[in-house]
Amino acid sequence: MHQKTAYSSDNVLLSYIHNKIDNKPTIIFIHGAGSNHTVYKPFFNLNHNFIAIDIRNHGKSSRSKNITIQRISEDIWDICKKEKIKDTILIGNSLGASIALDFYKNHRWNVKKMILLTLFSKRYIKHPVLFNNLASMFYTILKPFAGKRPLKFQDYHKYKERPIWYYPYLDFRGTPITTVLKLVKELFQYPIYAYNIKVPTLIFVAEKDWSTKNELIKSDCKSNKNIKLVELKSNHVPLVRIYDDVLKGVNEFLNHKL
Repeated sequence: MHQKTAYSSDNVLLSYIHNKIDNKPTIIFIHGAGSNHTVYKPFFNLNHNFIAIDIRNHGKSSRSKNITIQRISEDIWDICKKEKIKDTILIGNSLGASIALDFYKNHRWNVKKMILLTLFSKRYIKHPVLFNNLASMFYTILKPFAGKRPLKFQDYHKYKERPIWYYPYLDFRGTPITTVLKLVKELFQYPIYAYNIKVPTLIFVAEKDWSTKNELIKSDCKSNKNIKLVELKSNHVPLVRIYDDVLKGVNEFLNHKL
């Protein structure tokens, strides 16, 4: 397992952890808005090739004004090309799930399986107009101050099983708030759909996630034979709250033959 860097096609420095043990498909871990690759730390013991990226403006990767779901998806593709990765298994949570689905849409031949947690998008979020308007308002207010606050890298699993409000505090310490707000705005411009997935996919729904339309997610998944749905007794941050349950489900899914 090695800490590595790569430059994106628009010259942004991207930081990632790379573990290569054989020629089987590589897991790509994609975190959500505000966090970094450390939310997946318990998964690094899986006997698998993997890359755990800090998406641009997060963790140890460099800042850029150009930050969209599509741009981050292409960052991942740039890393795949550098590492000569031909087959991937995408694991994404929240924003990371939307990025995974964009990558799947544009590089479908490369994706063998997907694991998506706590889907957060225009289609599946409660009160989307309210969320979008609030994000737009705060982004406009804070934009003049962007890039001026010192940031500190956060190891999320040093603070595992904390109250849910603690994790936005860690996000704030380690990520520009304007980045998070811009990505939230992005999510409301970019709908994702579970019902048109055509590769084996595991989707986790958090029962206590107040922000998502879980019944709609379940309905879309039920109509798609490629999807296995698992309900978690958690809120929106199962990766740091009940990661053992998630890890067990992920391991079982990965061990199933394609």
